[in-house]
Amino acid sequence: LALVKSGAVPRYQFEFVWRARRGLPCIVFFAMAALGDTLGDVIGMICTPYVSGPVHSLTSDCTPIWIAFLATCILGSRYSLSQSVGLVGVLVAVILGVLPSFESKGAGKVHPFFTVVLAASCIFNAVSFIIKEIVFRRYNQWTASTGQTDDGRDSGLHIFMMNTHLALFQFPLTLLVVPLNEAFGQTHGEGIVSYMGEAFTCVFGGTDASCGQDSHGGQFAGLCVAVYVVFNILWNVSILLSVKHTGALATFVALKAIFPVSTLLFAYVDWPLLGKSDVSWLVWVSAAIIMPCIIFYQWASEQQSVRAEQLPSQATCCWPLGQ
Repeated sequence: LALVKSGAVPRYQFEFVWRARRGLPCIVFFAMAALGDTLGDVIGMICTPYVSGPVHSLTSDCTPIWIAFLATCILGSRYSLSQSVGLVGVLVAVILGVLPSFESKGAGKVHPFFTVVLAASCIFNAVSFIIKEIVFRRYNQWTASTGQTDDGRDSGLHIFMMNTHLALFQFPLTLLVVPLNEAFGQTHGEGIVSYMGEAFTCVFGGTDASCGQDSHGGQFAGLCVAVYVVFNILWNVSILLSVKHTGALATFVALKAIFPVSTLLFAYVDWPLLGKSDVSWLVWVSAAIIMPCIIFYQWASEQQSVRAEQLPSQATCCWPLGQ
């Protein structure tokens, strides 16, 4: 509301979001995108105790692969040979990085099944990205057809307009998908109500035994959640600032540094409650491969976009093959 009153967000953007024109209103698309993010994030959280920290951050790099697949099928996007090579390099790096999880055969806290589930769950986040892209395209078409850009201050659907509507749906959807915890065996046969009751007791109990008799450091559960929330908010704000001041390309490449940096932190820092993580040499190889592949893919994407603008006949699938 403050952004609307200050004029940063035009009022007609609310009209675009809530009123149906030639199909479903965009608020329905926001709900579907929020569902995709919710499923991807919740399943990722469920898998967290069963995969190593570096592998958890590595599997998130499956998202651009899923996005490319869905964009080809749904949006009709075409990827050049160079782009395809870059994505294949990312896929190879992910496979190398997760191989040690299968070699462990479920020993200790590492479970190959949850590694696969974690990689597959990225498709839900990819679906959310595709839906958001559809909404941005619909908004640009709507403003062009209605002349709303005539005021000279509209530069696309405001990012906070999208984020606030997504958050509006994600909170209740997160509660509705709690049965997934039961489906993946985290409740250990308990009902959802008692399971949620134990979770709230763990967070707000404030004692060492509040998270169970076999737990350690239960008194820090609430503090850990609060720190996570603060850092998550700062993280999202920093991403928005980065996109605004450095562009989407630089931000996307910088985000891919999460995996190698987190691998170093897990391997060499003796974290409270977590300790150090044993990192396989294959994970280090994966970290060395994935960044150059991501950078190469982004460079190839820029070249494909230039071809699409200047000579659309060359922006074909697997260009320059078939020319």
